[in-house]
Amino acid sequence: MTARRFKRGSPERAVAYIRVSTDAACASATEQREAIEAWARREGVEIASWQEDRGQDTGDRPGFAAALEALTLAGAGLFAVASEERASIAGISGPYRFAAGERGARLVTADGSGMPDGTHRCPICGDPLEMWPRHPRAVCGLCKHEATDEAGRPLEFFNTSFGGGFGARYADTGEPRDSHACVIRGVRCRADEGRFGGIVIEAIDETA
Repeated sequence: MTARRFKRGSPERAVAYIRVSTDAACASATEQREAIEAWARREGVEIASWQEDRGQDTGDRPGFAAALEALTLAGAGLFAVASEERASIAGISGPYRFAAGERGARLVTADGSGMPDGTHRCPICGDPLEMWPRHPRAVCGLCKHEATDEAGRPLEFFNTSFGGGFGARYADTGEPRDSHACVIRGVRCRADEGRFGGIVIEAIDETA
């Protein structure tokens, strides 16, 4: 069975996610909504859907699941939360940050906290990224899912076990592929296992 592939959403449309815990210091749902609305007005972004979760249990987040589904339904390219603090409570920092990316969207915070400073950018699309010293030409999570072979067939890369390993296959048939090579938007790239697992795709420096 092959994995579902998502297209990159519109950078002018967002799904907003609000997470309210029982912590008295937590920003209220109203405060978070106002912050996201102010950000959307500044950036000229349409909020296509609002989703919300309440409580401290990070294992039960129907609003988060609904927000991820809404990204696809709305064709939204942005997943908006009020702040990095809210992102952490929402469970989308760390590995869960990529859940939005796998659906064609990029995580943004209304106050700009916790976001890359813009000094490093994806070599394919130019989106700001956190710098990985070991992988200076790593592509962003969105571009990673646009990988194809030289003939344009979509590819998937994955870890072969919980501890890591590298595997490749064709996304349309599940047929194995014995190669690390791929192409993203006409740029030659190489996929490999990350240092601590996961998959990293780097654009090949043609000038080297």
